[in-house]
Amino acid sequence: MSVYKNRIDLHMHTSSSFDGNYSALQMTESAIANSVSTIAFTDHFDVDFYERHNLGVRQQTSYEDIMSVVESQSDKIRILRGIEMGQPTYDIKLTEKSLARYEYDFVIGSIHNLREMPDFGDLDYKSMTEDKIYDLLGQYFDEMLLLAKWNGFDTLAHLTYPMRYIVQAGRSEIELSRFDGIIDDIFSTLIANGKALEINTSGLRQPIGKTMPTEDYVRRYRELGGELLTLGSDAHFTEHVGAGIDEGYAIAERCGFEYVTYFRDRKPIKVKIEK
Repeated sequence: MSVYKNRIDLHMHTSSSFDGNYSALQMTESAIANSVSTIAFTDHFDVDFYERHNLGVRQQTSYEDIMSVVESQSDKIRILRGIEMGQPTYDIKLTEKSLARYEYDFVIGSIHNLREMPDFGDLDYKSMTEDKIYDLLGQYFDEMLLLAKWNGFDTLAHLTYPMRYIVQAGRSEIELSRFDGIIDDIFSTLIANGKALEINTSGLRQPIGKTMPTEDYVRRYRELGGELLTLGSDAHFTEHVGAGIDEGYAIAERCGFEYVTYFRDRKPIKVKIEK
């Protein structure tokens, strides 16, 4: 049973994502069953894998699938037209051309891999030296700062993403304090540009056992003046829709937030956190 009212889940993937499994209708039905009041479909658009993932076609099927549930289910739940732009700064021209194809309510910005490299989830951290892992993390946060400065998205997704896989590989000695300065720069850039930070709850159901970013970074974002906060389960399966959202709300509340945010026509709308 949910603890919080007006539960929002703004990060989920349908079968139009290369790693998705269910239709927008099936995901919507799960959201309704799990007392979620607002959802956004945010299928993957990893710009640097445009041809490999056949994204021209996938983007169209995603949008059409979203519009079908907007038309048939909007009397039961608020449904937002979204997309997750992965690595958008690796080809800004293609990114902006692709975003102009359709009318989106909500755009997620994220980094899943470094340039010309596989996803962070596909790297072998067990055999890496500490220095190599810290070098990769340094490059990751540099790319996240460039992404924040690009400013063509609405929320910055799953900050600290590589840690999901580093912890999974048993490298518990790796910690992020040496990157606190650049993380502050990322937060300050988001705040100056009126962009949101996402609390991604997928880590709560994975070995890392924490949200991305963790509560201490959400608190730091608030201390620096951050006001716009989105929540997302990053669901790829119907059973994960809404998963961890109550925990995300609790973190937001403990960090001093009174509202969470969703986006309509790319404009932020605040929703009061209430039990």
